[in-house]
Amino acid sequence: MRLDTEDEQTTPHEPRRIVHEDGRYFHQARFADGWHDVCEFTVEEMPPIDREIANWFTSAHPQSHFKSRLVVARATSDARVSILNRELTVRRAGIAQTRAFASPPELLAALAEHFGLHFPPGTEFSCPALDWPIR
Repeated sequence: MRLDTEDEQTTPHEPRRIVHEDGRYFHQARFADGWHDVCEFTVEEMPPIDREIANWFTSAHPQSHFKSRLVVARATSDARVSILNRELTVRRAGIAQTRAFASPPELLAALAEHFGLHFPPGTEFSCPALDWPIR
């Protein structure tokens, strides 16, 4: 994307824009129900120590949501596909379709179909947010 705060920008997926407010920039995407913040940033250089601490936190800190949830995402030529815990979302042109997995085999099938990730049958991921019904 261009650092352009005047114009909406076309992408292969949904329209995007950059909004500048109070010294901060907001990258936004337009979905069916309106504009949503994707991220917030400034144009200041980030010191290396800040990057190091942030990367450590997201990958190693016990309270990082990456340690307690299953998160998988990819952009294809016509969609954004994601899995968050037991839920698959496919977003095309700003419209999201979501479905929940009822079992670990359904999750494995979706990982193979949508992400090319193949695991042996019976694989189960140890993750607090994968609260499968008792079988």
